[in-house]
Amino acid sequence: MFNRPPQQMNIIITMYLGYAAMMICRQMVTILSPALLADETLALTKTNLGDFAAYGTLGALVGKLIWGPLADKFGGRFTLLIGIFLTALFIIAFGLSANVLAFTGFSFLLYCSKSSGWPGMTKLIGEWYHPQNYGRVWSILATSSRFSVVLATLFFGWLLSFMHWRTVGFIAAVFALIIFIGCYVYLKEKPEDANFFKEKSNDNINTNNPKLAMAEKQALYNKYNHPLLGTSTIDGLVAFAKSPRVWLVVIMLMVLTCMMAFLDFVAVYLMESYQLTPSEAAMASTVFPVGSLTGLLASIAFYDRFSKRGIRTVLTIALSFSLLSVLTLQYLPLFNLSAELNYLVALGVIFVFAFSISPAYYLPMSIFSIEYGGPHSATLVCLIDAFGFAASATFAFIGGRLADSTGGWSSFINMLILISALGIISVWAFMHSEYIAAKQSLE
Repeated sequence: MFNRPPQQMNIIITMYLGYAAMMICRQMVTILSPALLADETLALTKTNLGDFAAYGTLGALVGKLIWGPLADKFGGRFTLLIGIFLTALFIIAFGLSANVLAFTGFSFLLYCSKSSGWPGMTKLIGEWYHPQNYGRVWSILATSSRFSVVLATLFFGWLLSFMHWRTVGFIAAVFALIIFIGCYVYLKEKPEDANFFKEKSNDNINTNNPKLAMAEKQALYNKYNHPLLGTSTIDGLVAFAKSPRVWLVVIMLMVLTCMMAFLDFVAVYLMESYQLTPSEAAMASTVFPVGSLTGLLASIAFYDRFSKRGIRTVLTIALSFSLLSVLTLQYLPLFNLSAELNYLVALGVIFVFAFSISPAYYLPMSIFSIEYGGPHSATLVCLIDAFGFAASATFAFIGGRLADSTGGWSSFINMLILISALGIISVWAFMHSEYIAAKQSLE
């Protein structure tokens, strides 16, 4: 799969664990939310929880604007290590909080710190892996996000059944600090050999598919002859602002980030809709990250094997299933099923929803940022993410208030239906632009 497996496998393992540590700390806000709501001493409402998610998302947005240029300047290793340490520190502070202001502030700082993960890995992937493997590498690393959320939600949700929520948060922080030490020892910035890829480029040629082989050779050429090499950050930003492809991926990610933000509400939605305890709701909500993880595992097998045209078709069909899923969730009561069957069907469609959107959410933008951004890849990936988080923050503000309104969760799901319909259009538009650009580069 990779050139020089011992070196590259060490890098992917350390990135995998490091990002998992940050995701676990970030996810603790969501995992703990039912227990926070049930803690009478805090007197929190669903609007407060929505605000935690919203201000956290704004923190992620600010973090993207900070960490992208820093990663381009100081490298992926530095960025990733600082992010792991700070997320552990801020989840401890979140666990020590006692009022809405403190919860909101540390949620903001926690999400801001976690934003270092993706730009850090963007730089490391660009240094360590061949362009033909970007899709596969990103698929594997993205499963770190989903797999860690699944395990964390199950494990820490279980701990919530007999431990105070503050103690559970502290345990998560200790785990992250242990991972930080391991990453500090084993994570390396770049290969020592400057010709790391050039020497082995012929070994990567796909002889079974001449068109794909030509695209792979072109991608490797672009890696070493990128038009933005030697330019300043400002020059890069100007180039990005002038690119229709950049604006298309921005719009796509804004929509998909809102769809992924449903995860922040799933536990409370299930608790209130199906009369679950906070612990049961936290564990049941793992159906979302499990679905997302399964979608990413499927993408490991297919993503790098398809042409841009094929990927466009697959992702558009997948987003159509996500729309069908939320429509089913909204109109499920009309089928007059038993309460138990209603619950099982709801879990099933949430799984399909997450399965359908995760490959489109994680992969196209990440690959595009490395290939199109070149020396400014971290800045580009953060810029795109910043727009996504701005949209997600708006979704969280509105979503929490809709859930607390007279229409309740029905109004919330109606908003999600509209966003899912926009998701189909935005994914097709961006992937079509990528197909056209790839076709023109080979002519």
